[in-house]
Amino acid sequence: MTPPPTGEKMDDLSLPSEIPVDEDYGLSRDLDYDDGSAYSIASTKYNFTWENGRLYHDYKAGHPFPYDERSQENEEVLHEMMLYIQDDKYFAAPVDGDQLKNVLDLGCGLGLWSEGVADRYPECNVLGVDSAPRNDPIIPNCQFELADVTEEWLFVNPSTKFDLVHIRSLFASLKLEDWLPLYKQCLDNMESGAWIEQIEVEIKVYCDDDTRKPDGELERLAEMTQVMSSTHGAYFQIAENMSTMMRDAGFTDVREAKYKLPVGWWSADPKYKEIGKFFERFYKTGLQGWLMHIWTKSMGFTPEAVNEACLKAFAEIDSRKHHYYFQL
Repeated sequence: MTPPPTGEKMDDLSLPSEIPVDEDYGLSRDLDYDDGSAYSIASTKYNFTWENGRLYHDYKAGHPFPYDERSQENEEVLHEMMLYIQDDKYFAAPVDGDQLKNVLDLGCGLGLWSEGVADRYPECNVLGVDSAPRNDPIIPNCQFELADVTEEWLFVNPSTKFDLVHIRSLFASLKLEDWLPLYKQCLDNMESGAWIEQIEVEIKVYCDDDTRKPDGELERLAEMTQVMSSTHGAYFQIAENMSTMMRDAGFTDVREAKYKLPVGWWSADPKYKEIGKFFERFYKTGLQGWLMHIWTKSMGFTPEAVNEACLKAFAEIDSRKHHYYFQL
């Protein structure tokens, strides 16, 4: 994300640095966050592959994460959570939205952010790019391109320079060696004074009190991402390293802000409680998809082992005994 200049302090979410605990958390386990909404699978005009009960797209080398109803729900939850965290703002970069002319959304997925920005700022042109096919946009000043963002950008008119580049949740979508060239290509296609904003979840579990479970499953799975990165090549640690890489690519005034994401509604603070509900849903709708392909194709696990790990992690959350959080 885009944080304050070096040396300037930013309070995370304008909330206490320690997350207050709701003492009633754990006394009730009948909350249901599933509203029964149906999510349609995107256009299948390109090739897809079924694998272990999940749908993957086949564009070029494909993607280690599935592209199906559950993954789309996961993306929608993340989108709504970010709007909630940012008080219904689409970006934190210090730019005037009404002055934007050209905006680029890399790894746009369903295009929720792209279309949202295009709808809110009708005078700017928004281009969303992803390696998965996307339905035609319904907003006239928004368009989508099917492309691999790590290759030379043929989707950009040479005369077009972007005022804002947005990247969200591309962890494990790229290899480590792809990130620095991508940032350099972003810089080469941006206006002077433009901003790049990237939002990623750090794959590390935190706990500030004595509710941490020794040898807990959430922590084990987070630690496993190091092995997943080394065996498959998908880089999970971009959140911890993106600011350094941006500087190495030539960006100046690089800022970083961190937000706490409780796993569950255990906080007594109303805003943290809502964020916790969003993030629990995000984690539960995403976990199997983050693990399945890499564990079975690169690490020798069976699908049953993946599902068992997910069930253990969910049981750990559902016990309502642990005050875990991740950082954005």
